[in-house]
Amino acid sequence: MSTFAPMAAALALLALAGTDALARTIEAPERGTVRAVLIGIDLYRNVPPLHGAVADAEDLSLSLRSLGVEDMTLLKNGAADRQGIFDAIGAVTDRAGEGDLVVLGIAGHGSSEPERVKGSKPSGRDEVYVLAGFDTRLPGSRERIFGDEFKVLIHKLEEKGAEVLFIADTCHAGGMTRNVDPRGAEITWRQAPSYTIEEDDLAPISTTSDALSTGFDYQRLTFLAAVDDHTKSPEISIPGIAEKRGALSYATARAFEGAADRNGDGTVTRRELFEYVRQSVYQFTDQRQNIFTQSSPGADLDHAIVYAYDTAGPAEAQTSNVPQPPPEPAPITVAALGSEPVLQGIDSAVTPFNLTDGAHAELVFDPQKREAIAGGDVVASEVGGGDMPFVVDRMAALDTLKRLSEINPQTVRVTPSDKVHRDGERVGVTVSDLAGRKLVLFDVTGDGTVQFLYPGDREADAEMSGTFDLDLSVVAPFGTDLLVAVSSDQPMPGLVEFLKQNDRRRTAGNIARHLGELLPEGARVGFTVLYTSAGARL
Repeated sequence: MSTFAPMAAALALLALAGTDALARTIEAPERGTVRAVLIGIDLYRNVPPLHGAVADAEDLSLSLRSLGVEDMTLLKNGAADRQGIFDAIGAVTDRAGEGDLVVLGIAGHGSSEPERVKGSKPSGRDEVYVLAGFDTRLPGSRERIFGDEFKVLIHKLEEKGAEVLFIADTCHAGGMTRNVDPRGAEITWRQAPSYTIEEDDLAPISTTSDALSTGFDYQRLTFLAAVDDHTKSPEISIPGIAEKRGALSYATARAFEGAADRNGDGTVTRRELFEYVRQSVYQFTDQRQNIFTQSSPGADLDHAIVYAYDTAGPAEAQTSNVPQPPPEPAPITVAALGSEPVLQGIDSAVTPFNLTDGAHAELVFDPQKREAIAGGDVVASEVGGGDMPFVVDRMAALDTLKRLSEINPQTVRVTPSDKVHRDGERVGVTVSDLAGRKLVLFDVTGDGTVQFLYPGDREADAEMSGTFDLDLSVVAPFGTDLLVAVSSDQPMPGLVEFLKQNDRRRTAGNIARHLGELLPEGARVGFTVLYTSAGARL
């Protein structure tokens, strides 16, 4: 928990997006043809398997097909070998023409190797995309593609006059924002274990010039990569979806379906795409992943259009941008460490839960340390068995927020970082892109307590400037604070009254059940989590 200093002045949503998409088609910025080559690899011969990369490629394919894209190549698992990928991209390059948009997406394992062209990479290492048949010996060592080789393929598409959107849902290096608590469920990462090539006769199609190229050498490229240099790419659970997924691919598919078109003008600029995907990935991964974006230097992000929509058709077919209340949540699976049945006979508060073994639990209770663990993080401390129903409600509230923010996220971030913050540290939370809007802020602590933060009576009718900052001090009890920002172009008296009635009560379950009912049309919902722990400041 944190004390707050004075303030400084998807299933339902998937259905919504899908309904909207049926009424329109996607177009290239210059109204050319949209084409796509999408790659997903889960099954590897010599590398640990993934669980959601094929689903990512399929999701992107379905989204684009629902928007009228017909030139579609989908390569999965063993079909996505080196030659198959080069052939597929070469074929779409032959078909591409001036004003087209070519979407290239790859989901799977990444890695890195010592740079082939000395001095070409700041890190001294080349990015590598690891394919299904990869091995450190021949012939499997041929089954990898260097990042510089994709540069060659993108250059050829640009030479044809095509725009390129490259979605790289892999991980090549980087650290972790927070260590993963081993008491929770295992997390799979899209970074292959380190290796040393023992036999290699691969002759990359890239040249020294390609290795030394920079963003200035690309004029028509929009690049989305799963991670920056400081984070790794986990496979995550999306509320309402059974299989694990990659957050970048999932968010980009929703962006295609219309979620990134914040101002509703029928076009998606680079800024709209980057900001939507960045905040969505940040939230869906519990702040473990920050994406990397790139476009040609000097490009006007507010006017550079990535794709547009042909909105011809009956107006009534369009849906409004209203976040819908989520369906009744499925029971959350809970386990307790140790042999004692410490959770037997404890009833749920609002959200149902089922007891299971630790390997399959979404929430784990450690009675000895009096901690609750979810997603690799300690979410609540100083809790007993009787507190766990309220921690379950907090998890349900988080799932609800992920669903509600999927369509129109409000940008909100912890500063200076998303690490675990220690007792006594001062940290901040910044809510941005607020000009002319109304703002409501509240917190859900790890033990399920709701805290209404803003606005007070004096600020009830205030319109915001561009950003709003919170000044926070970390104090016990530790674990998490789920900080939620809701903005709208109109007052939200119903939401304010609802939060006042829940203020300082362990009613996170009410947030899970009723928040969606209280959001006005066009509301933006965003959240961030402050992770805290006892111990001296580092």
